[in-house]
Amino acid sequence: MRRSFIFSSNSIRLSWKSWIVVIAILTGIVYLLPKFWQGLERFNPSTDYRLPYSLSSDYWMFTRWSKYACSEYPILIIGDSVVWGQYVTMEQTLSHYLNERAGGNIFANMGVDGIHQAAMLGLVKYYGKAISNRGVILHLNPLWMSSRKHDLSGEEEFRFNHPRLVPQFIPKLACYRPSLSQRAGVVAERNISFFSWVSHVRTNYFENMDLQNWTIQNPYRNPLEAITLEVPIPENRPKSKPVTWAERGMIKQDFPWVQVVESFQWNSFKKLIEILKATDNEVFVILGPFNPYVLTEESLSRYNDVKSKMEEWLEGEGVSYRSLSDLPSEYYADASHPLKEGYAKIAEELFEIESFRKWIRKETAAWK
Repeated sequence: MRRSFIFSSNSIRLSWKSWIVVIAILTGIVYLLPKFWQGLERFNPSTDYRLPYSLSSDYWMFTRWSKYACSEYPILIIGDSVVWGQYVTMEQTLSHYLNERAGGNIFANMGVDGIHQAAMLGLVKYYGKAISNRGVILHLNPLWMSSRKHDLSGEEEFRFNHPRLVPQFIPKLACYRPSLSQRAGVVAERNISFFSWVSHVRTNYFENMDLQNWTIQNPYRNPLEAITLEVPIPENRPKSKPVTWAERGMIKQDFPWVQVVESFQWNSFKKLIEILKATDNEVFVILGPFNPYVLTEESLSRYNDVKSKMEEWLEGEGVSYRSLSDLPSEYYADASHPLKEGYAKIAEELFEIESFRKWIRKETAAWK
């Protein structure tokens, strides 16, 4: 007796038309969900806002903050924890003191903890595309060139800040050795906002874990209840104890320093300036401050040589800049971070420069 049916598994077989519908739906979800999420998740930055420390590696959130800042501030200050304010409150940061002297909310604090120059380049290139037609103050922290390890030009593998922002394939960093799949995942996250949004949700609501691991760690919690649709408010306190470098017990350091012609960080910083200029931003570079009292005499001499070569390049390229004067010893918390008195002193120094005040007036007028 012949069978009246063809035996097969219970899978659903889609026609080519059905596949088109499925792909269209998935594409819509991937594209629209991150945009829809912005309308659901409350984000109301306060005066002197800075990204919460816990979201330092949440680049989707940086994208959102940069869009907001570009709509509300004529000048953005981009840099590492020196700009962010490692040892100070939100009312003691450089952006606060500059706003205080400017008499209004002119400067936005776009500092991110641990953002070395190579990571800063990736941050702006892939997640700061909204930054255009603005005045941008770039902070150049020489600390990232104090050794080949910090410069990311060494051969030995080690863990460093913000690896998802450095080049994944070209140029290849000897000190950075993730798997091919990890590199591919980073590239996908940079180019498809859905993946950076997934990272944001994981960081903001699930303690930087994927859903499976989070449920294992929290077996009695409802994942939906963890999604509060609220961005953390920045903690208005210093991240580290605000004491001087001497009180911290730091001793003289003999940093070898990397020459500018060999420095990966310096080359990245130059590329960052090019990218910002290409999107019609007016760039002003702040070089330093750096604590000269913590360096040995030989190391200080090498540092001054490196600094003079960076100044030569900035002048040659017509980039506005200021090499900050040395602060009093008691104004430094460590090798490069000022205490609150140091930030106030830097703001005072900058506003004493006619070219800086003129630059501010120009950018403010253009924004209005």
